Amino acid sequence: MKYSFIKGISVVEIIIAAGIIAVSVTGIAGAIQIYSKIVYQNTRQAQAVLALDEGAEAIQYLRDTSFQTHIELATINQEYSIYWNGTGYELGTTTILLPYDMTRTVSFDEIERDTQDQIVLSGGTVDSNTKKAIITITWPYKDETKTLVSEMLVHNTYEN
Repeated sequence: MKYSFIKGISVVEIIIAAGIIAVSVTGIAGAIQIYSKIVYQNTRQAQAVLALDEGAEAIQYLRDTSFQTHIELATINQEYSIYWNGTGYELGTTTILLPYDMTRTVSFDEIERDTQDQIVLSGGTVDSNTKKAIITITWPYKDETKTLVSEMLVHNTYEN
């Protein structure tokens, strides 16, 4: 008795292979979608950190050019935008939109010191040569607003 094997692919094998390919492609597409969302979010956070760093450098520039004019005379708890006027940084009250709908604001708060010249939260004497700068970066992400905040002390280093 002779057995004859027919060479080729059966319909069942084709259906199984198509199912495996479909499941694989669906999984890969889902992974790419998740990866894209993570990359987008991380890119915006990195850009926000860079905008925050630029804001800190701008405050140092303002301190160096004239602490009294730019920092000491700023209204406490007033939100300011930092902008480049063509020759230097300035503080303004108009909201300036950064790329990707980001905003950067800075506000200043008074610093109090005790009799040992240590910073205290309350009950001390206001130090007119030191201010706390609060830099805030905000940007939209999906249906919410992401925020990055940093605080720094600004001293009248050059007594200007």
